[in-house]
Amino acid sequence: MRPLNNYLEKHPGQVFVILMMLALPAFFINLGLLPLFADESTRANVAMEMILSGNYSVPTIGGDYYYNKPPFYNWVLAALYNLTGNYSEFVTRLPAEIPLFLYTITIFLTVKHFLKDKRIALLSGMFFLLSGRILLYDSMLGHIDIFYSWLTYLSFVAIFYYYRKGQWFMLFFSSYLITAITFLCKGMPSIVFQGFTIITFLVSTQNFKKFISWQHIISGLICLSIIAAYFYNYSLHNPNLKEYFSTIWDQSSQRTAGRVGAGKTIKHILVFPFEHLWHLFPGSLMLLFAFHKRAILAIKQNAFLKYISLVLLVNIIVYWLSPETRPRYLLMLYPIVIIVGAYSYVSWKAELPLLNRVFNAIIIFIGAVLVFALPIAMMAGKLPPVSYSTAKVIFLTLVFIILTYLAFSIDNKIVPFMVMLIFVRLTFSWFVLPERAARHEGNYYKSACVEMAAISRNAPFYFYQYRPEVLSIPFHHRIIFYLERSRMAMVKFTEGDSKPGYYFTFDRDLQNPKAKLLKTYNGNLKLFKVQ
Repeated sequence: MRPLNNYLEKHPGQVFVILMMLALPAFFINLGLLPLFADESTRANVAMEMILSGNYSVPTIGGDYYYNKPPFYNWVLAALYNLTGNYSEFVTRLPAEIPLFLYTITIFLTVKHFLKDKRIALLSGMFFLLSGRILLYDSMLGHIDIFYSWLTYLSFVAIFYYYRKGQWFMLFFSSYLITAITFLCKGMPSIVFQGFTIITFLVSTQNFKKFISWQHIISGLICLSIIAAYFYNYSLHNPNLKEYFSTIWDQSSQRTAGRVGAGKTIKHILVFPFEHLWHLFPGSLMLLFAFHKRAILAIKQNAFLKYISLVLLVNIIVYWLSPETRPRYLLMLYPIVIIVGAYSYVSWKAELPLLNRVFNAIIIFIGAVLVFALPIAMMAGKLPPVSYSTAKVIFLTLVFIILTYLAFSIDNKIVPFMVMLIFVRLTFSWFVLPERAARHEGNYYKSACVEMAAISRNAPFYFYQYRPEVLSIPFHHRIIFYLERSRMAMVKFTEGDSKPGYYFTFDRDLQNPKAKLLKTYNGNLKLFKVQ
């Protein structure tokens, strides 16, 4: 065991590459099984209609203007659709999955560069990838947030990188260029991140006079010019910019305390740190090594750690005070927590032997649970009926036995533990995703859309009196996407029912007496035909 332990200690860069290679199949296997749900279908709809209409300037859904988000992420998704010629769930999730691995590599490289310790870089990158929230949820969804958070984190890092090089123009220019791109992804949050971060950085480094420097002013103007150029081009197709700006603002302010009341706000404020530490588990355990005076003093004295800690503190306030914040909105800040924890763990574990023994005991306990979990589930008949189920259980159980033994036997317990987490994701991909896909309600509606597309063929297809409640919009957008994908033609919303063609309604009948009801689907969804 000594040679293995020595290798893990002396070659963390190589270990990182090996772990990333192991993670690729674990994260990509069965990625496309589940039907689209939540916000995935909204992103897919906009990209699909850009391709079908040939208009990449104006986001639409059902032919109606879509104002909630600018279209940069949809351009990326549309490019993948065009490149692959494939509109599958797998391809729809690639703009989140590929940036997730690029994000992990970025964390590793930046920590290695600024802290000069590959061990800390290894833990920082891998425990972000293997945090509970990423491992078992966000990494399997085609949401905008991983891509957006990766770019935002790059902006944070660019500021410090060019500051250390004394290149003030590049400091402002690079961060404002990224801000322009992220604004065209998600709108106002990018301005908040950039504003809070730049001001905090300039104040903390005693360079606030640079706020009115030519480098800052020109970079800010370049950022505004890029954003303005997009909206000018947009206005050539739809002059209703007032509605666009109003919706973007509303999207950014709708989850604030004023919208939900004092009681929910107070509860959110109290549970917020614990909730997000849980989302970062098990990497958040490393923060236990940061809660003592010497660690806090060392963090303050390290320029990079001090900078990212300030970035975390000033930017997290908005979300801490916003009761309807979702965890995926904070993915650009999560690496900071893990980096501070990884630094503290590597720096202080030898000086805190009792805490280190507790930390190692938790690792061994989790390993022991994993060893018995699958066999017990199989004997209890709780495993879903997937192909080669017994062989997969035997393989995974042997892997967990070996890894738990390694974690018990060698000093560097944390690397076998990270490998365990990768195989936890493989277990999830092999067993949980097929089981969820088999019973997902989306399968019914996906099949219904294929059937309606076959019935309507190349005839006009309309959504009649489309006025969904906010909570039902993702469900409706999913139906629209699958219809458009099956027909490879846009569908359109309509208030009237006199045009010849097919009409789909969510909760009502057509008023036209000549309308013929062809079929009723679950949830009072109806397909009509008008001659």
